[in-house]
Amino acid sequence: MINCGNLTRNTTRSDFESKFHTLQLALKCYDMMGAEVFTPGAQELVYGRKVIYSLHKFAGQSTIICSNLAARAPGIKSSRIFTIAGKKILVASVFNPRLSRKAIHGLEADDPTAVLQKILSQPHDLAIVVFHFSDNQARKLIRRIDGINIAILATQRGILPKYELINGCYVLKNNNHGKTVGYLDWDFKKNQPARMKMLRIDKKRYASDPKIVKLVDEYEKWLRNHYIELEKAKKEATGAEPRELRYVGSRACGPCHPKIIASWKSTRHARAYASLQKKCKDYCPDCLPCHVTGSQLHGKKGFSSPARTPDLFNVQCEECHGPARDHVKDPKADYGRPITRKTCIICHDENSDPEFSFSRDRDLIAH
Repeated sequence: MINCGNLTRNTTRSDFESKFHTLQLALKCYDMMGAEVFTPGAQELVYGRKVIYSLHKFAGQSTIICSNLAARAPGIKSSRIFTIAGKKILVASVFNPRLSRKAIHGLEADDPTAVLQKILSQPHDLAIVVFHFSDNQARKLIRRIDGINIAILATQRGILPKYELINGCYVLKNNNHGKTVGYLDWDFKKNQPARMKMLRIDKKRYASDPKIVKLVDEYEKWLRNHYIELEKAKKEATGAEPRELRYVGSRACGPCHPKIIASWKSTRHARAYASLQKKCKDYCPDCLPCHVTGSQLHGKKGFSSPARTPDLFNVQCEECHGPARDHVKDPKADYGRPITRKTCIICHDENSDPEFSFSRDRDLIAH
């Protein structure tokens, strides 16, 4: 069982602490699931030495493999051979050396081609290599390097429902926020896959593990307090009060549109923020934009934070129809952009709402 990394999202220089805690939690959980291998991806590597050198503290029994990391880090191997039923299975992982330029705390990389050729010279029955490159760059490498049996494309999002065959190598890809698990049986006599399938992970089919639920709950509580402290510090540093916004909130719409407001209150949009509070995510910047109105994280100029703009909690009128300040001042002025599929898929995308249908679901909020 191999986990290909990229366990954090939106990796930046800001808020390093929360990303590091996220990574620690994920590694602990994957170790509890029995993952034998973890290969750091771009989201971890960009942190540089500060993170990479400490991964082994949280990985438990999992082997951390990063083949072309120039300076060998504690607890990280260049490759590993697993012997199963008498067969030697070699696992390696390479990343694009260009990532070293982006690493916050520095990172040195060796040439992936030379490294892989040396690793593949070891006696083995099956060679699996994880590629932390763009898909096209990885395919170019696979064409140049002989001896790889299975290649996993681990950087760009998406799924390959059927493997590709390049230079005798079977290329796989399952990178969609953990919503599926790729499963492969290998036929050693024929030296090819015997079966490949994608297992869809959903709550109805697979029950949550209580131990992991406890870890996640503790993490969510810590994260909420962390974001609250960050907001306090930001406010103290700037000392600025929020300027007048073009977003006025649904209360301003009620006097003229009481029936529409009553209809809106019966929808899940009106309880969007409360759903975050139940999960201790009401301060989480990864979740907030789709549970409030006019989020600045979506490039709009409305909601900024729970403390500064609480009147813009929930998915209110202006999230879909646009800011209404000028309309409130002059109701006769043109207002209200048309609602299209593009309006909705900002939040109802393939990751957060894979079963969303604009033609069907828009009736749920019709008014």
